[in-house]
Amino acid sequence: MGKNHVYLGRFKRKNLVYYVTTVTYKRERIFLNPFAAKFLITNVAYHKFILDYKLYAYVVMPDHFHLIIQPVGEWDISKIMNYIKGTFSRKYNKVYNRKGHLWQKGFFERVCRSKRNIISAINYVHMNPVRIGLVNSPEEYPYSSFWQIYGH
Repeated sequence: MGKNHVYLGRFKRKNLVYYVTTVTYKRERIFLNPFAAKFLITNVAYHKFILDYKLYAYVVMPDHFHLIIQPVGEWDISKIMNYIKGTFSRKYNKVYNRKGHLWQKGFFERVCRSKRNIISAINYVHMNPVRIGLVNSPEEYPYSSFWQIYGH
């Protein structure tokens, strides 16, 4: 960060809806492995009940994932992401007998300030696999919340 830039830190307020992205270390494509993708989804769902947040949408891509998430309990977005990434890393590394970094440091977040922003973020998340050519339509992609939101 240059000397003219100021880091303001993350919002610590509750009840904000965030569009979050986190990326694997060196963009390793670990989520091409169906077990890894399913385990990450299970991990996010598990932490939803433990850390008290609303999960509006998600998608697991080959080297990153997106969440639309709203902390409502005592945990802020930084702690929630720390738990999700940390728990997944420890268990994934143990299962695959590997060591080292699994994630790039931190994560990217944007606050969704209106219902319109939330809907736009959800649509963007579900279209991500289509945009990069993994599938032709969002309902074909198995590692997203598309069917949970829109049904069969």
